Amino acid sequence: MKYRIITALILTLILLVVARRASMRQQPPIRESVTLNNLILTHNSTHIFKGDTTSAVIPVEIRGQALSAAERVAFYYRPRVAGEKQGFGDFSRIELQRVPANTLIYRCALTNQGRGTEFEYYLQLEDSSGVALATIPAACQVDKTSTLWLRFEGKQSTPLLIAHIAGMFGGLFFAVLAFLTCFANLNDTRINIQLGRQVLWTVIILFLGTFPFGFLIEYQVYGTYWTGIPVGRDITDSKGLIVFLCWLVALILLKGSAFAKDPTRNLVKVRGARIVVVFSLIVTLALYLIPHSSGNF
Repeated sequence: MKYRIITALILTLILLVVARRASMRQQPPIRESVTLNNLILTHNSTHIFKGDTTSAVIPVEIRGQALSAAERVAFYYRPRVAGEKQGFGDFSRIELQRVPANTLIYRCALTNQGRGTEFEYYLQLEDSSGVALATIPAACQVDKTSTLWLRFEGKQSTPLLIAHIAGMFGGLFFAVLAFLTCFANLNDTRINIQLGRQVLWTVIILFLGTFPFGFLIEYQVYGTYWTGIPVGRDITDSKGLIVFLCWLVALILLKGSAFAKDPTRNLVKVRGARIVVVFSLIVTLALYLIPHSSGNF
């Protein structure tokens, strides 16, 4: 038993490092430029603005020559459905103002619209009558679908995040331990009971990490508690639910070993127990590799 625990711990750490690197979906900062004659407009920003009172600051740097008195830079934005590329409704407009301390920088701020709200936007250099001279991104001058995007998020509690991660990682540890145990001699009643108890702990810890802790973190960041199936299509929520259900089914099938210390009351024999545990671990690892917040099914 001890060697299985040590092996499971080592494998869990390795799998978590691999899954962490594969599933981290980093959004690179925005850097877009457009040139018009001797004029160069550059927009540097980020996609995510964290904090319930943090506004989205939209800057544009002007190089090559100064804007004429008849030229201005405007910020056009509209809401979009989270995870979707296409927004809805008309674009609203905010004119950028020159930063007094730096004549090369123009800037405006979009007031925080609440946790989880997303906007698509573009920037436009225009004349005094509103005619577009250039846009960022450049493709927006032809059509208004090739836009940039931003999102407002709340800040998550560090202790709560640690509890959530501990739940997901602890669940994986017991899942790997059950995987190793299922290849031992399950005809031995003691080992069969160990397998059932390991599956039980997998379900308990995954439940805590996925639901109570996961719900609260999602509310802190996005202002919602659940957006996965069956009420939504968010991948992060949905994959957590699928992993939990896989192990819940495994627990039901091994209920005799898990709850009554009696493998004869299991709903599957030894071969079936191995199949269901291996299948559940494969599903778990596959879904752990899907990046967080990577869209909808």
